[in-house]
Amino acid sequence: MNDDLYPTTTLPTALRMIADDGQPPAMDVERVLHEGRNSLVRRRMAALGGGTAVLAVTALAVGALTGMGSGVQDRAGAASAAFTVDPHDPVLTHWQFGYMPSGMVAYGGVDTTDEQMSAILESENSLFQLQLIPMEAPILIDGDPRGSGPTEKVSVKVPGTAKAYWEGYGKGRITTTNGRGGQMATLDLQLKSGQWASLTANNIEARADWEEQVLQAAAGLVHEDRSVPMPFQLAGALPQSFTFRGGSVMRKSGVATAYMMYRLGPETNQIFEDIVSIDASTVGDTANSSNQNPNMDSVCKDSKGLTICVSYPKKVPAELTAIGGPQALLDRVTSLGTDPANWTTDVIR
Repeated sequence: MNDDLYPTTTLPTALRMIADDGQPPAMDVERVLHEGRNSLVRRRMAALGGGTAVLAVTALAVGALTGMGSGVQDRAGAASAAFTVDPHDPVLTHWQFGYMPSGMVAYGGVDTTDEQMSAILESENSLFQLQLIPMEAPILIDGDPRGSGPTEKVSVKVPGTAKAYWEGYGKGRITTTNGRGGQMATLDLQLKSGQWASLTANNIEARADWEEQVLQAAAGLVHEDRSVPMPFQLAGALPQSFTFRGGSVMRKSGVATAYMMYRLGPETNQIFEDIVSIDASTVGDTANSSNQNPNMDSVCKDSKGLTICVSYPKKVPAELTAIGGPQALLDRVTSLGTDPANWTTDVIR
């Protein structure tokens, strides 16, 4: 597995993604468990919970930003000019980092059916990672030391927020194992608008100033949409029977992974029964090159250093057959290669 992180999803969905789906970027299991617990608690706390969380998405390259000062900003904020939306790109991030720690690049993703993950910061030369997740409500910290979750709130001041605290694990300790030989820490904060967010720093041992940088990044959040540069283009819009469900792109340690996912036809209770996705990964990236779901199949091609695949149910949906089938959809996809400098927001042409 690589160090890519899935945004918040329900724990059963996250575990099913591990077992069934090989196409999206490989997930960080310890983070899935952490976020699955958090998401479940938030849903229990929500006044009204609607819909079914069925998809998980990861990250998309949006390029490094320079520091833009502190203070959480809304759409009228000074940083808004830095973020643009391209109508040809269905993948948007809704929250951005207005402040970027040195040596890091911003990524992010969106899931239209669930909580909308905004951004991940990846270090260019270490495993240090910072993930932002908007939340419906803060997680429940019940103080039970017998569990694996946090037991206390360790308050901290973050400019521009109404409330902020580290998730603590007893006697003021704010770090915990990530289950893979590293350490992680999570900062929960409430913005003055009432919006809650969670910032999780992973592999913190790789950066000496991680705590300072997390707090500064938290103080510079920007609520603004931004289109996602993707490593492929699709010739022509898909019919209305294809409903966009989420998309992402990530590039870590020279390995690129990306996808756009669609639901075909009416909503069903089966997670992968009606899902078709366009996937891309660096050629030879075995973690993302095969579909492990016995109910799914795929057709693939290699182009410009990327393996491009169309993944679909073995029982091919009528909506996919109507546009010529899986191979016809794959033929409409053009690879832009592994270099983010060549990626584009002009995704659907």
